[in-house]
Amino acid sequence: MRTPAPVTRPAAISRAARPPPHPCHTPETNEGETPVSGTPSRPRARLRRFVVACAAATLALTLVACGSPGDDATSQATGTSARTVQTPDGPVQIPAKPKRIIGLSYAAAWLLDAGVSMVGVTDIDENALTEQQRAQIKKVPLVGEGNELNLEKIVSLWPDLIVISAPKRVTFPIDKLKPIAPVLSYGIGDPDELLPTSLKVDDAAGRAAAGEQTKKTYTDKLAELKAKYADKLTGKKWAIVNSGEAGKFSVYTASSWLGIVLKDLGVTWAPVKGVDGGDFSFDKSFEEIGTLAAADVILVDGDEPGGSPSAETATLLGQQNWKALKAARDGQVHPIRGFFTSRYQEAVRILGDIESFLPSL
Repeated sequence: MRTPAPVTRPAAISRAARPPPHPCHTPETNEGETPVSGTPSRPRARLRRFVVACAAATLALTLVACGSPGDDATSQATGTSARTVQTPDGPVQIPAKPKRIIGLSYAAAWLLDAGVSMVGVTDIDENALTEQQRAQIKKVPLVGEGNELNLEKIVSLWPDLIVISAPKRVTFPIDKLKPIAPVLSYGIGDPDELLPTSLKVDDAAGRAAAGEQTKKTYTDKLAELKAKYADKLTGKKWAIVNSGEAGKFSVYTASSWLGIVLKDLGVTWAPVKGVDGGDFSFDKSFEEIGTLAAADVILVDGDEPGGSPSAETATLLGQQNWKALKAARDGQVHPIRGFFTSRYQEAVRILGDIESFLPSL
């Protein structure tokens, strides 16, 4: 099963409830760590990191001495105006109209959705993009994977703004990025922070109107479905489920990725024993499948190719006690693409997928 850029989870929650991340997958490595697979031996990896760090530090010092695209001296020399943006880490002065933006982690996909032509990005899951976006992103230099960044590459691109948004527990070398260009960092604690934060990132890039338009497309579609299918949305009981570990499954709540969309639709949630809504997901064993008995409709992860469930979730759906559930007997178990949505464009697509089966309820 793919593993998305997960958000911070309480220690008591097991791996089964940890979602696969999303378009901007952020590996669970912190600064200075080397990913386990596909990397050189430990001594060579240490030497490589030392050399890269020294080179990056030298380049950063050169930029500070000579002037970088984001420093005050350059702004004054070129007459570029600046503005102050509030971030979780405090106020940051950025160009009023940034021209050379680098987007890292979630921010890369958000800026792409807003029509920003970035000069550098970290890796993006192309399956979450439109064909036009795939073609566009292939032309943008890759500056790293997750939080493993190529500082020399970033320096060479002369950015005037670097925007980061990632799970709070994932660290980026912000102190090494600041001498290169102004850095805006938006840490994500829970899934319901993703969509609102995307609008802040769009605004910082000078694309607030584009972000608001995407949100309006989403809210307009919500209003349409709520007016047309009110009886289906409120008269049926809904649940969200997926499986990420053998013998276990997770029940997601209104504060989860997909749960946010169902909450905005105003659905009635199926009561599930042991699920109180205090967290965005709760782990259960296959023996507890019967706790979903009250659900009329169950949505599951459909992010595999073709919109099919992951192998683990497919195993869950094959259990005899699952097949005995009312939703399963009635044919109302639906895989949903964008299960771990972090973007308004994905949320709009999810509404379209839900609309496709609403008449059958």
